[in-house]
Amino acid sequence: MGAPKKLFLYRDKALVGTLLDESPIKFVYDAAWLQRHQEAISPNIDLSQAEHSGQAVEAYFENLLPEAGIRDLLKLKYQTTTIFGLLSVIGGDTASDLTILPEGQLPELPKYLTITWQDVADLFTQQQGIIRNIQEQDGLRISLAGAQRKLSICIDKDGNPQLPLGSSPSTYIVKPDIQGVEGVWASAINETFVMTLAAKLKLDVAEVSYQPIAKACVIKRYDRQLNANGQIKRLHQLDLCQIDGKPSTIKYESDGGPTLLRCRELLSQSGVNAADTKRFIQWIFFNLYVGNHDSHAKNLSIYFPPNGVRLTPFYDLLSTSLYSGLSRTFAFNIGCENKPSNINRDQVIAMSDSLGFKPKYVLNIAEEVSNNLLVGLDATSENINTVTTVGTEKTMVERLNQHIASNTKHFQKRLFTN
Repeated sequence: MGAPKKLFLYRDKALVGTLLDESPIKFVYDAAWLQRHQEAISPNIDLSQAEHSGQAVEAYFENLLPEAGIRDLLKLKYQTTTIFGLLSVIGGDTASDLTILPEGQLPELPKYLTITWQDVADLFTQQQGIIRNIQEQDGLRISLAGAQRKLSICIDKDGNPQLPLGSSPSTYIVKPDIQGVEGVWASAINETFVMTLAAKLKLDVAEVSYQPIAKACVIKRYDRQLNANGQIKRLHQLDLCQIDGKPSTIKYESDGGPTLLRCRELLSQSGVNAADTKRFIQWIFFNLYVGNHDSHAKNLSIYFPPNGVRLTPFYDLLSTSLYSGLSRTFAFNIGCENKPSNINRDQVIAMSDSLGFKPKYVLNIAEEVSNNLLVGLDATSENINTVTTVGTEKTMVERLNQHIASNTKHFQKRLFTN
């Protein structure tokens, strides 16, 4: 059978439209969808016309794909390099609420295979096992955006992992330690620690835990909910690169990606409330204090739960500055400065003015986050140490506590001492 020339996009069982393998790729809304539902997949792919092509379409669908090295591996495995080609083989369970299927396939009832955490560990350590066998024989049509290797699963009421088959929806994402980056170690514990710390500050983050057998960070998907019948419902989600019409290759401000001001504008235009706007400010300072220099625009998203448009729970939080080989600059400019050691009170005041906030309001938020963070560090360390099993993991917890505390105290001196 030849390669598909059309892909069909579904929300639940409703056909939204068709993606055509053209140059550039083209998306066409289904006539019935336009008539009955009146919901666009993205603000840049609106309902004023049925057919869309160009940068907005490329950016929307490209941002559904894995990034960097993971995408390169997929290109080799499936011998395809285009957005359309990659989505045709891995687009079954994307971020957001779309199922992307080749012509002739329809959404099916979800099916799952109960596996073990050792099976997950075997996959991540390159062992031939049940997951790899299924991937090789049947393919797992799962698209997880990002540059890191991941696995989508469900977890049953007894805590056992389940592997989604075909395009069945997942409810958790499993992230092992990052491999192949010099100087990076124990990243799964790192992310679990920082996400848990953010939760202690009540910043609204995705629910997270550490799985010691798989040695992985396990994140509950906020874009999946159970309906009244216990069925998994997908929620519509858009990251800020998709909303801004930027591909994932332009997610950093230094490459021409969204600035903090642009992020603020996109959130405002999307209709997020005042509480979420405050969370956006908290997110900026939390990332500065913990040393998450990879906090780019693709790590901010909006979604559409039953209570309206919201800034999603935060995700992909880890301390990158702990690793000496990674970038020493922040992903955004703060008052025209992206080197954290040069960010002082004046830079924060300048940022506040540019974003349209009173500096006192922003500085009060920044101080509150710093104080709460220092209070929550020891409790977070105790929490994470209950699931660590080896010296490397415990060393990471100790290093994170010291590194984040020192970093935060340095910021306190520069930002809140006149």
